[in-house]
Amino acid sequence: MGKKYSNAPVYFTIGQVRHNTLLSLKAYLPAIQERMRKAGYPDFKSAQQMQFSFGAITGGDDTQPFQPGVQQIESYTFSNLEGTQGFLMEPSALSFRCTEYETFPKFYAELERGLSILEEAVDGLAYFERLGLRYLDAVVPAEGETLQQYLAREVWGTPASLDLNQMYQFEGQPLTYNHSFAESSATIPSIGQVVSRVVAQNSELRFPPDLLPDPLKVGERFRGLNGQHATVDVDASFSERRKYDSTEIKDRFQHLHDLVELFFNATVTDYARKAWS
Repeated sequence: MGKKYSNAPVYFTIGQVRHNTLLSLKAYLPAIQERMRKAGYPDFKSAQQMQFSFGAITGGDDTQPFQPGVQQIESYTFSNLEGTQGFLMEPSALSFRCTEYETFPKFYAELERGLSILEEAVDGLAYFERLGLRYLDAVVPAEGETLQQYLAREVWGTPASLDLNQMYQFEGQPLTYNHSFAESSATIPSIGQVVSRVVAQNSELRFPPDLLPDPLKVGERFRGLNGQHATVDVDASFSERRKYDSTEIKDRFQHLHDLVELFFNATVTDYARKAWS
């Protein structure tokens, strides 16, 4: 994905920085909202989210079950007029989300702009403790093509064990796969970790459950998609508490992007890359 495809399959990108908690974030909102408006993100919304945590009961009966704790978190979104990109801000995290595919330098430039707005408004951030970069791609075969032409055999699932005739029919009847799932995870010292998932399905285009609900609109190319396709979901992250340093953050995001690109390219075929070019 370092290459700018003319027909790129990306339908969602998210970059996130988790930083020191800002309990007084709400007090800075007027200044932040004004800067966001001038930066091209005038649509503002706030929402209450419920977060559950589970912890063991201490000083009591060990046979007692875990008790869930409930925490209410207020989040704020700043989006463009088209509803295709914007920022999600919480007391301990800032995310930039986009459904319009851009090269990584352009994407990161916007994330960096949002971080700068937040940092200046609160008079500096103390540390960051997690960086995340995630791409969702919708691999859709054209008429007369198959998903197998686009995806590496290792992520086909059960169809990889069948011959071509068995793959599409059984006892003379057409065979349609409802879904298949493949996942890989790897850790690279000092760089981070990556989780790569491929979900082949015969349905409408969906977001993974952990990204719902999302306020952004899917790009026009993918609206109404309903049929055979595969979602390639590559999620790279770095987790370690470090002193806030914008230069280090930028360098680490570049490493995460290279990691995403490595795993994405291992998932798709030369046929797919040629088709997207």
